[in-house]
Amino acid sequence: MTEFIYLHGFASGPGSQKACIFRKHFEKAQLSITIPDLQQGDFENMTLTKQISLVQSIIDGKPGVDFALIGSSMGAYIAALIAETRKEIKALYLMAPGFNLLNRWMDNMSWDKDSLSSTPDLIRVFHYSYNREVNLSTNLFRDALNWDSLSLTRNIPIRIVHGLHDETVNIQESRDFAGQRPWCQLKELDSDHGLLSCIDWIVADCMEFFRLKGLIIAE
Repeated sequence: MTEFIYLHGFASGPGSQKACIFRKHFEKAQLSITIPDLQQGDFENMTLTKQISLVQSIIDGKPGVDFALIGSSMGAYIAALIAETRKEIKALYLMAPGFNLLNRWMDNMSWDKDSLSSTPDLIRVFHYSYNREVNLSTNLFRDALNWDSLSLTRNIPIRIVHGLHDETVNIQESRDFAGQRPWCQLKELDSDHGLLSCIDWIVADCMEFFRLKGLIIAE
């Protein structure tokens, strides 16, 4: 039986609206879903490596088990990074995936990724779970350099849903990703980055995608 891991987005958490909706539907279908806190109680010092290591530990804790990952935004990017080297991961369902994370942040902050040593140690960002601005260490971006060159070429079933009106991650990122990978499906939706206007359809689509790939066995 496949186990599912849901990876929340940047400045979010396992109690986010999307995460809770996924948990409710998967548990109702008697499917095992784990929703870890990717920031592990320390958002300020969060890095991709720390988040990836947490998910790796969940997989390592269940040897011989197949997994499928569901990711939102940065969590979707992390899912793709992890799936590249873990044979236990059989499929990905990605919502508004934050591909090209480092370059997007560098553009937004008007920084040069080749000169990250000259950036401030901390920046202020809005955290949706806390509903206020908090500190974030720029080590997140220095660490992201280590993952930026990983080519995501593992041929496993991938389905992406992305909003046409996404104000955070341009839908072109997903178009470029899917266009270069025949094993990846892209569904464009009339929604924004949060995708909450389509969430019921998305959950049903996610479960049907995994069902078609043989990862959910219909009773």
